[in-house]
Amino acid sequence: MEMKNNFYKLFVYGTLQHGQSRNYILRGLKYEKATLYNYRKITPPSLGFPFIIRDFSFKVMGEVYFGLDHSLISQIDIIEGEGELYHRILVKVVLENGIELDTFTYYPSEILIKKFT
Repeated sequence: MEMKNNFYKLFVYGTLQHGQSRNYILRGLKYEKATLYNYRKITPPSLGFPFIIRDFSFKVMGEVYFGLDHSLISQIDIIEGEGELYHRILVKVVLENGIELDTFTYYPSEILIKKFT
């Protein structure tokens, strides 16, 4: 899912959020608060960072960042362990103004899900 001019949108819900430890990589990008429905956020104390799982009775509050180029998405894939710890997937989120957007987010690997749920 790409925006025009090969820019991406990314929904974040943990350490990449504004004010959190890994947000430095998104500094300067426009973002808006958003909600991801039908998922639940889990933050295992022993893990130190959250992940989401599919759960139709929950929602996850987070932020959507706009204007990520391919190089930045590739850097974040490395930070998030894309393909090992997480998989970058396409989800639909709702902004505070009610607009629905298709955006990427990071979903945990089976290893994380089995070990911490």
